[in-house]
Amino acid sequence: MSPYYGVRRLGPYLGVIQVIDVGDACAYSTNGRTWRIRQQTASGRFRWGVTQVSEDNVTDVRLIGADNLVEALKKQPPVPFPIRDRFELWLLNSSTRRPLALLRTRYKAQDMEQVTDPHWRPFLMTDMAFVSPTLVEHEKTQPRNGRPAPHRDQLESQVNIASRPLPAAQWFERLSDGSGRGRDGLRLGEGEIDRVLAAEAFPELLLSEEWDNEIQQGLVRDYHDWYAASLLAHQNLSAATRRRLERAACQRPQPLLAVYPLIPEVIDQEAIDVALVSARLMNASPAPAP
Repeated sequence: MSPYYGVRRLGPYLGVIQVIDVGDACAYSTNGRTWRIRQQTASGRFRWGVTQVSEDNVTDVRLIGADNLVEALKKQPPVPFPIRDRFELWLLNSSTRRPLALLRTRYKAQDMEQVTDPHWRPFLMTDMAFVSPTLVEHEKTQPRNGRPAPHRDQLESQVNIASRPLPAAQWFERLSDGSGRGRDGLRLGEGEIDRVLAAEAFPELLLSEEWDNEIQQGLVRDYHDWYAASLLAHQNLSAATRRRLERAACQRPQPLLAVYPLIPEVIDQEAIDVALVSARLMNASPAPAP
């Protein structure tokens, strides 16, 4: 098995990470250019190393007890690597019992942990930047009774309410045709373990975009558009979805520049190139004075 692969980071979503795994040592990269090292100690635990490896110093790097990893770093193929986290934990819609929101993913079956907290979280606790254009327009038409809840909190509430009153979550093994075989989980009903759901039963991105009204649908689409640059690093997206995400990513060019090496396919290269130039100019501009 090749030591080069990609995995999605979730709980909350933090994009795709590249992995070089030789067993007793691993290298991780969020951009395909610089790598953090994690090595197994004599006690069997893994610890992060101080050394940062990049294209500039890979030929000179020395890692005690990790010669295999050094060799793998020197021989690495171009990024992005194939995404291999085919075991997916989904929060289930309480009425349809179908996948609603992606909670976690794992590369190996033995890493599927017991489900104890099925609550879906859209962002890190400190990340309050998300703004939904759909909610901005909706709030203009509503009477002002104090300050509206942050958009991130409204999204989190909408998704988790759809899983209640007793949230259930299930691990699925995604098969080569996109279908998924149900594994263990939390609060599963009779017949749900070992069930096979067609590929169409799984949301293409992070959340189901099928909701009761246009405001709810728009809020979820805005969330996906917010993370468009990172989502473009996902593989096996439909052309329509990739085109939509490209348009959204061009509106926030700096995140696009950060993850661009990890994007496996581009549909509108001209538009992406313009956005990348814009991002470089923004990064080069001095910060405004306080």
